[in-house]
Amino acid sequence: MKVKVLEKNESMVRFILEESNPQFANALRRIALNEVPILAIDTVDFLYNDSVLYDEVLSHRLGLIPFVFDLKKFHFRGEKHEPEEDGCSLCEVILVIDKKGPCTVYSKDMKSSNPNVKPLYDDIPIVELEEGQKLKFEATAILGIGRKHAKHNASRTHYVYYPIVKQDGKVKNEDDVSKSCPKDALTLKNGKVSVDEKCDLCQECVKIAKPEGVLKIEGDPTKFIFTVETISGLNPEEIMFAAIDILKKRVREFEKQVKKL
Repeated sequence: MKVKVLEKNESMVRFILEESNPQFANALRRIALNEVPILAIDTVDFLYNDSVLYDEVLSHRLGLIPFVFDLKKFHFRGEKHEPEEDGCSLCEVILVIDKKGPCTVYSKDMKSSNPNVKPLYDDIPIVELEEGQKLKFEATAILGIGRKHAKHNASRTHYVYYPIVKQDGKVKNEDDVSKSCPKDALTLKNGKVSVDEKCDLCQECVKIAKPEGVLKIEGDPTKFIFTVETISGLNPEEIMFAAIDILKKRVREFEKQVKKL
């Protein structure tokens, strides 16, 4: 199995996964999407809320705020000890806001019980307070996974098959075929067609290529182009490494169960 990085920045990574298969690629995609643990606000205790938004609406907004955190330093509630003993600094973070209007309350106004946990963006508006209005609450953030609640989704992850060209003869209408590609991913030389990773298998070039049936572009079932875009406080690399660790753990557990048969 080989990996080649095509593009990378703070919020997104694109890479080619080679010498694999659709089953492995889809398992990796699903885990990166829904199984990587993410810290998000779970409960909110309001002491004052004089704003125009109901408690339930504010709680929903707070639950969608992404947080920067170190995944290795947290665990699920009940994972290390009994659930009734929860409340430790390794399974939850307390975030407090105490503001009085007139002002706009932003994510940066949250005071965290853990100095290493904070909102990913400081300028996320929570609510606007008018003169004399107050907002005071204590929120609890815990680890969760996107499969159980969307606020714990780690990323938008998808893949496409890497394109391969199958050609039976030379393409006669080179100019028309070359101009038909909306991604500018196609190259024609002496009637021979080649494509790069920008090709999304739209088949526009295949439809107009002459003679009919001379050109086929299909997906390679052993090669995939992954795009991982973070929507959480973890960067794309952290998400993929965490997804790989989770997949390894499940394979080991499956192996143990098979041996018991």
